[in-house]
Amino acid sequence: MNLETIKRKLLVKYPLFGSVVANSNFILESRVATVETNGENIYYNANFIEAITNDEQIFVFAHEICHIAFEHISRSEGKDIETWNIATDAVINAFLKQDGLPIIKGAIDIPKAINYDAEEMYAKLLEGKKKQQNGNQGNDSKNPIGQKGNNYNGGHDTHSMWAKATQIKHNENEEKKNYKKIKRIIDLGEKEIFKQNKIIKKKQLEELQASLASKSHGYGNTTNSEIRNITDIGISKPLIDWRILLKEAIKYDVDWSYQNAGIEDGVVTAYLEEMPRPETEIVLDTSGSVDETLLRNFLRECKNILQTSKVKVGCFDTQFYGFTEIKDISDIDNLTFYGGGGTNFEVAVNAFTRRVENKIIFTDGESNMPSTKVDAIWIVFGEKKINPLDGKVIYIDDKQLNKLYEMNNGKSR
Repeated sequence: MNLETIKRKLLVKYPLFGSVVANSNFILESRVATVETNGENIYYNANFIEAITNDEQIFVFAHEICHIAFEHISRSEGKDIETWNIATDAVINAFLKQDGLPIIKGAIDIPKAINYDAEEMYAKLLEGKKKQQNGNQGNDSKNPIGQKGNNYNGGHDTHSMWAKATQIKHNENEEKKNYKKIKRIIDLGEKEIFKQNKIIKKKQLEELQASLASKSHGYGNTTNSEIRNITDIGISKPLIDWRILLKEAIKYDVDWSYQNAGIEDGVVTAYLEEMPRPETEIVLDTSGSVDETLLRNFLRECKNILQTSKVKVGCFDTQFYGFTEIKDISDIDNLTFYGGGGTNFEVAVNAFTRRVENKIIFTDGESNMPSTKVDAIWIVFGEKKINPLDGKVIYIDDKQLNKLYEMNNGKSR
């Protein structure tokens, strides 16, 4: 299990919960049987997590993130706890299932919950529970809870931390700091938030499609060297499986490992081992025909490459502005971008270091091909067809973006 990968996938799938994912600690806790939250942090049992699939891991952590984001623990005050537990789980799980995540075995699964917010589902379930207690249960198949009495089984999440968490008062300053964020989510409710989350993801792709459709042309050979400020870069689902594309160009780096450790004088000693680490140089087309939306998507893909490889990134228009070593995604967020002039691919291909096997060019393809042969990967956003003397060309076109949107919304597997 890689927690950073899980967090990234959560951020991509649920951008509206970004601040919750970023501010919640994911804590290894052997005393927790599965995965739990106290309303602030998420506690997990490593054995449980390792025993389930990758998609199920995303499901269980997304489930807990939703409990935090929607303040389900604090909203339980004054309610029938068992019924509230079922209601919140039912609504969350229904929307996660709609988003293409597999509900883990034993979890609450009430398909009709997709039509309700947690409060509405709670009222419906409470009404059914009162009828049962009054001896008017009738046919079990009509019971919306799907079970009798107090046999609540939350699947992976028993809400064991909720009772204690409701007794803990938050620091007054923290309450003031988080009030606007929390109140907005509570006011909108689960249905509306999940709906808006889909809208945001769709909007991101539509912005890219619009950018590809309206690119400017003919910026000539002039250089601008202007600073281009790119904000709110964010992250996205990889458009390309970089693990497959880059795996043949692996370099080796020395790292400490305990895999074959020995004992010297009663102390466990690690050995230096060669660990496979690919190295990649990326040049970004920052010419005038590449607008902010297109460049922002170049950079999101750079963040995805960083998960697989060591990375250096540089910009070019009719001149190359130098490489910057990227150690984490914050380095990409803080990059200074130069460009805004014409496009010279000869400059781009000559910028690469000879010893680096992985060479990638992000561009809209709007210029003449270079006369120099370079075994690079050309990632072309748009319909412009190019024919370099060497290397591989991958097109990111409208058809692929539409397919990506369908996958993000659980319509394609």
